[in-house]
Amino acid sequence: MAGPGALQVIVTSELLAFRNRALKRNPARLAAIGIILLFGAVVIGGGTFTVGATAGHFLTFAVDPLLAAAFTGLSLLMLVIGFPTVIASFFVGRDLLQLVVAPVRGRDIFVARLAIATSANLLISGILVAGVLGVGAGAGAPPVYYVLAALLIALQIVVMTCLQVILMTLILRWVPARLARDVAAGVAGLTGAALYVGWNLSLRQTFGRRGQADISNLTSLAQHIDWLPTAWPGHALTAAVEGSPAAALVWTLATVVLAVLLMATAELLYERTLLSGLGTFGGAAMVWRRRSERPVTPSRATGAGSPTIAIARKDWLGFRRDVRRLTRLLPALLLPLGYAAALSQPSRSLSGFWSNVALVTFLSMFMSSALASPSVPSERRGFQLLRMAPLTMWQLLRAKVFIALPPVVATMLVFSIAVAMTGKSGVPQSLELIVFGLWLAVGFVSISVSGGAIDPRFDVTDDRKAVGLVGTLAAIGGSLAFAVFSVGALAGFTFGAEAATGTANLGPIPSTPATGAMMILGGVLLIVAGVVLTAVLLWIANARLNSFEATIAST
Repeated sequence: MAGPGALQVIVTSELLAFRNRALKRNPARLAAIGIILLFGAVVIGGGTFTVGATAGHFLTFAVDPLLAAAFTGLSLLMLVIGFPTVIASFFVGRDLLQLVVAPVRGRDIFVARLAIATSANLLISGILVAGVLGVGAGAGAPPVYYVLAALLIALQIVVMTCLQVILMTLILRWVPARLARDVAAGVAGLTGAALYVGWNLSLRQTFGRRGQADISNLTSLAQHIDWLPTAWPGHALTAAVEGSPAAALVWTLATVVLAVLLMATAELLYERTLLSGLGTFGGAAMVWRRRSERPVTPSRATGAGSPTIAIARKDWLGFRRDVRRLTRLLPALLLPLGYAAALSQPSRSLSGFWSNVALVTFLSMFMSSALASPSVPSERRGFQLLRMAPLTMWQLLRAKVFIALPPVVATMLVFSIAVAMTGKSGVPQSLELIVFGLWLAVGFVSISVSGGAIDPRFDVTDDRKAVGLVGTLAAIGGSLAFAVFSVGALAGFTFGAEAATGTANLGPIPSTPATGAMMILGGVLLIVAGVVLTAVLLWIANARLNSFEATIAST
């Protein structure tokens, strides 16, 4: 009797490995993750289902553009965050190296790795599933609609994953080995972020033309993306809702044929580039060729050097020699800039100045979270050396804040000046906005560094996963509270000064000097609250680092 095939053995071993990793985790952490996932499924999934059901019932003319836009949006979202998963699944891992030297067909390896890569996108596709089910429920779709929806969503994930594999294999074939790693990471980050920003800009312009929100604008936008293969599943589901089985079959067959062609192409290219991909992505980072070494001269420096500058220089060299760390941050750095450009027009409910304040707050918080949160966990096993060095954890935290602060401050300065100039704000308001941006940068960077130090995961090589759940919640909660305190303080100072001069319009509250003094005092108290919040988080982070005694696995 023949034993199980290689593909079955590989997939079964991956499932067993996933089960073992889950069983070894802290039960409390697993319970917290389960509660968060359940909460997200109820709130986000339920909300998406409700929106889809409402659109399917009351906006029957917009079902096709909505479904086409939903599938296209899923595809773009996978492009934004899916490239690292594809690289890790298809070209990285000791188990993959063992499969290469084993008598296993490349086709079996590809299919098994494809299943692993697509499983990582299940959470992303969950939002689309809820929306598609809601549209079907609202439109009274037949049962075949739901079966077809599950098939088409799975095919869409496979299509986008194969497209990413093809792109990676082409880079491996055409780009020199010493540049392939950095080019792949850069192309992945820039392509996904640019497409996602462009998509959001298009939607913003679609719903915001001349200040009018009109669903017919979405149908005009969808007409421009009808020809895209990402919209074909939406057309198939629309035909199923309208009771046109022939049209639904044609669009479904077109999607299936596209998926088969991309799978065959990806499998063929993957077999030819697997070994080179293992050598490029699975090994150590390539180091650029250095110029001729200078003769070593004895240093005349005396005294102890600055640990802050030393750690900053070490981190800079780490980014320079491993460009993957830097390119992983490209989407996080480009997305807020794209959103800021999309939302830069003054709101109808806020003045131009307060719209700019909201933009500066959002941009500063987003960039600080991306740059500063993984700064402490990025030390990895080097943290054990820092523990043995004559270096306090306060010095380490101060060094990490010092490292992450300059790029955030520089971005905030440029953005604040640009927003002030485009908004035609006066000199006082422009200076006020610049000072406010600097204040936010210092606070958000300190809070984000604290969040990474409260729950660091030193054994994780991906900076985006280097902060645990507790640290992430602490950083997000602290940043939101600091934003509320800061904006409230700015409002207290601004309206308080106007009330003191009798020029403020406070509604039923009288505009008197006493009212202005009370509002300014409230702003001062909010500033103190923000400082205390930041200091408390830094103190907790220092205590957590001092009490860290766990072993750090080799990375």
